[in-house]
Amino acid sequence: MLLPYIGVSALGVLLVALAVEPHWGGEQVSRGVDDLAQLIAALVATALGAWRGQRASGRSRLSWWLIATGTGCWALGESLWSYYELVSHTVTPFPSFADVGFLLFPVFALTGLLVRPSAMLAGNGRLRLVLDGVMVAASLFILSWVSVLGEVWRSPSESRLGLLTGLAYPVSDLVMITVAVLVVVQARARTGLLLVTGALIGMAFADSSFSYLTADGSYHTGSFVDYLWMASFLTLGAAAIGDQTRGVVLPRVAVSAWYLVLPYFLVAVGVAAVVPTVGHGATLLLGVGASTVLALVLRQFLTLLDNRVLSRSVADQREELQYQAFHDGLTGLANRALFADRVNHALELHRRDMRPLALLICDLDDFKVINDNLGHSAGDQVLIAAAERLRATVRGGDTVARLGGDEFAILLEDGGDALDLSARVLGAMSAAFPVGVRHLPVRMSIGVATLGPADGGMELEELLTQADLAMYAAKRTGKATAVTFDRALRESQQDDLDLRIDLTAAIDGLQSFGQPVLTAAYQPIVHPDGRVWAYEALARWTRDGISIPPDVFIPIAERSGLLPGLDMLIIESAVKLTSLDRHTAPRMSVNIGLAHLADAELPRKIARLLDRVGLDPERLIVEVPENRAIESPEVHRSLKALRRLGILVAIDDFGVGYSSLSRIGTLDPDIIKLDRSFVAELETAGKHTDFVAGVVELSHRMGALVIAEGVETPAQLAVLASMNCDLLQGYLLGRPAPQLIAPSAALLRGVSF
Repeated sequence: MLLPYIGVSALGVLLVALAVEPHWGGEQVSRGVDDLAQLIAALVATALGAWRGQRASGRSRLSWWLIATGTGCWALGESLWSYYELVSHTVTPFPSFADVGFLLFPVFALTGLLVRPSAMLAGNGRLRLVLDGVMVAASLFILSWVSVLGEVWRSPSESRLGLLTGLAYPVSDLVMITVAVLVVVQARARTGLLLVTGALIGMAFADSSFSYLTADGSYHTGSFVDYLWMASFLTLGAAAIGDQTRGVVLPRVAVSAWYLVLPYFLVAVGVAAVVPTVGHGATLLLGVGASTVLALVLRQFLTLLDNRVLSRSVADQREELQYQAFHDGLTGLANRALFADRVNHALELHRRDMRPLALLICDLDDFKVINDNLGHSAGDQVLIAAAERLRATVRGGDTVARLGGDEFAILLEDGGDALDLSARVLGAMSAAFPVGVRHLPVRMSIGVATLGPADGGMELEELLTQADLAMYAAKRTGKATAVTFDRALRESQQDDLDLRIDLTAAIDGLQSFGQPVLTAAYQPIVHPDGRVWAYEALARWTRDGISIPPDVFIPIAERSGLLPGLDMLIIESAVKLTSLDRHTAPRMSVNIGLAHLADAELPRKIARLLDRVGLDPERLIVEVPENRAIESPEVHRSLKALRRLGILVAIDDFGVGYSSLSRIGTLDPDIIKLDRSFVAELETAGKHTDFVAGVVELSHRMGALVIAEGVETPAQLAVLASMNCDLLQGYLLGRPAPQLIAPSAALLRGVSF
């Protein structure tokens, strides 16, 4: 809309010029076309300004209504002027009511410009604008007096009112140019504002030129000032169309370099214009020049005040940035950078004066469960509360830091007791954390590294590593405890690293001594009468000819992220073996970690594997550990996808994990595997017998089979059979073996059911 308007406006001005300049219809016709064209341009600006004011809001709305009022006043003045020239055919009186309309335009237009949303009035911007305005206006007054105002003042006038009216035009133009220039050079470059200020400057030059040409007697219809008036009003219309300023005060922006230079440049030019008049009785110009210099001095004083405020602000910001650089944004504790600096300083004191120190690494237990189930907002609340408890527990000279995530650290200097502090921290964390309507039990594992007077020097990284190793040892020993670093931990950590490296190679299919180092062993799951119902595939690892127990390498695989690869290796071996020996192995049961179950691709991987070997999905059983993480949405989705394929789902080690009837109902498992700890107590009647009987009855009511693990004696077998336990598994019925071996009938001989 803006570009077509500009094109039509330019064409209109050109057509008016072609109609006026040749004076084809005589002077009267040219004057009529000229006057009507100016009136139409003013009315267009008035209509578009009112239209924009109606659509805008806030201060922008007020600005456009004031500008539209100013152009409307000018249009009324032009109407009276045209009446005198075109209707009454008389010489336009001066001054007349037309001059009232013309002189009201700069009043309303400038007010409209100043109320526009702008950052220039923020802070001491008003005082700065006044002083800059005085400097610029005074300088322009001097230049205008030399070029225009002096001529108007010296021109003959019949009345004092006429003289004052004649001076009002260039003075108002001077003020309009001053304000417009000051606003535009320090405002954001927006199309609407640039067009408004450009139009006002054009109007000012047109008025000043008209006053000068009239005083000089050289003005005539079709002069360039007429076209400048028309172009200025049409530019105001374009500004109304293109203005997108909202009715709010814009954020303060950096002052333009033009704004910094312009007032001083004009002052220099103005003073240079006054110098030749010294000694020639130009008292007025000398007074204005002196006022300009005074405004310049005051402006410099204001600049000094601004610089002082700016220096204070910079100092405050530097302090704030320094604080942010060395403190955690969430908890307000020291961050890793500040903590490292404090520890390095403590190590320097230890090397110089043998001062003892201790470093505690504190990590929240199972914090990921809170984030995954309650969201990061709840996690942040726990972190803030934990930081407050740590801060309240330590001494005033100790340093508490958040190293990242849910990991905190404490630097203990000047002989503090690290074990005593660890006990206090564990006690502080024992109370539940209020999060919304919940009270969450959150514990903390602590690793301690100490340096006594007799210990040698140590670097920061080594001390942190020792505390980390001790903290992970605390995690492995059951969490919610503190462990102090010793040499055995280092050796254990090195062994753990070596095992992880070799286990990675084993999962990747590398071989040792020409034989696979990772294999599957199969343990039978049988009916009480000895018939094989399924086999459970169990991972076995031989490293350098030595068998590594599963309770050693499986936790390593889980901590190292190797469990998915290990699971798929055993699943693929079991499925392939089942597809080759369909008669001996009616079903195959495999274990899958919960972290692996959270992988959305797992069901598709298993489906592709079953399809490739041609095995019925109903012959595969997936065993999942009973754990709090089983409630995660990702695990639920994978289990549902596996069951849709026809794969059976079993809850492993039931009774010792995170159990509840609601969870069993939600998962709706096909099989419940009773943990071996309950089976071991069945030889003597008691609460364990009642519990097992209750689990069997409840499972049958839910339509699930029950497998009792750890059956090792005929007495246990007899009790389970009397309870109608569906299936049995244990060393009595068969140990894990590389081949599919059915239990011997002799094992069941003499067992009464």
